Amino acid sequence: MRPFLLQRTGVRSFGRHLAAAVLFLMMGPMVVGASERVPKCISLQGKLKYKDARVRDIWTLVQSGTGVVYKLPAQPLDSTGYPIPATNIVTLDCTPDSEIGTRCTNISRAQVSPAAGPVARVNTKMTLRLLVMVVSYTASSSCGARASADVADVRAAYTNELGYMNFLRNCSYGQATYSNVTVIRTPVPCTAFLELCDEENMSLAARMFATIKYGSAFVSSYSRYTYVVPYGLLSTCGWVGLAELSGTQTWYTPDGEGIFNKGTVLQESLHNFGLYHAWRNGSEYQDNSTSMGWGNSCPSAPELWRLGWASPLAQLNSSTLPPKTFKTYTLPATYTTSQGNMLRIQPDWLSKRNYTKNLYLALRMRGGGDSDLLDEFDGKVSVHEVNKTIDNLMALGDPRVSLYGTINPSTSLDMPSYKLRVISSALVSSAITVQICRYERLPKECVDAS
Repeated sequence: MRPFLLQRTGVRSFGRHLAAAVLFLMMGPMVVGASERVPKCISLQGKLKYKDARVRDIWTLVQSGTGVVYKLPAQPLDSTGYPIPATNIVTLDCTPDSEIGTRCTNISRAQVSPAAGPVARVNTKMTLRLLVMVVSYTASSSCGARASADVADVRAAYTNELGYMNFLRNCSYGQATYSNVTVIRTPVPCTAFLELCDEENMSLAARMFATIKYGSAFVSSYSRYTYVVPYGLLSTCGWVGLAELSGTQTWYTPDGEGIFNKGTVLQESLHNFGLYHAWRNGSEYQDNSTSMGWGNSCPSAPELWRLGWASPLAQLNSSTLPPKTFKTYTLPATYTTSQGNMLRIQPDWLSKRNYTKNLYLALRMRGGGDSDLLDEFDGKVSVHEVNKTIDNLMALGDPRVSLYGTINPSTSLDMPSYKLRVISSALVSSAITVQICRYERLPKECVDAS
């Protein structure tokens, strides 16, 4: 929808406030003054945040009490060497950079606060209010001007019939919707840190501009914030989309791979919900059946389950799937319904050593949010693997959703590592019948499916 106009707050003093803000930004993300001695090591406590760029990982810690953002060199490890998931409250020792006091060159002794962490699953209806800030740079003594995307084009990308608002609504079956998307221009004076595509400084500058121009109540009335960076920074940024995982902020380049790419926008939006990238054959991003990879379609079955947007038709394990006998299920295409649109398999009949992953089976077809589903997946059953510990506990962290393969209609698939055999029927409208059997040694143990 069109951005609603509010009475400008403090218009007369706008220039004075903006000048002061720019001076602050040009100083950079410094906490320790240039003339002060940078301590060799400092102890920090705060919320661990992860921004997921397509080319690198960005880990930060937002210090409790002050809100100061410290950039970390890598994901912190606990005392056992296990990576600490984002959104936890952690304490750690930081060795500050000698020039930028809020950049840690080394971290150690990280541990998770005993405070309870957030629930990994969304599982509730969410109504989002999104403020999109199209950032441009005005010339300053530090650097030159940079234009950005057209505000009307960005607004249309969200609000037109095939736009991102309807894309999210369709993929979530109406459980996650935008009640308002407002797109505004946020021109800010160029600084050295902004030229380096420092996303924290960019978001601070844009929100400061919006706060001064429209008022703090206007900015704080939104639950999600998106920043479109200026032209000419792609190689400097090194990404086309960036997001907090989990969080409320996303960043995009002003082009067809960034803000004007539905897959990129949905991927970064779902990072805010806590989803990680999708895998295939040991390679990140290579699952093209989902926007969490390189696709332009809705989340896969395990991703829908993790979000709480869809439920399984059956949950199969050693108790519900007896050996040597086929059980029959009819799966609807995932785009048609959120209820009973997948099979969730916990192969606990395997040895403790071999039972490391759960399986998901779901029929994907073009339609609804999956209108751009690739031919490779259209009308076929997708099979995905996930880390069973994270999946069973719905724990924080990356469940490593990975595409195992697809099953064509009227074919069969043997999965010896899971001791499973699956037989598919022909497609009937937007549904398919599958028969599943687990065996103890060989597939021929399964009673013939009829």
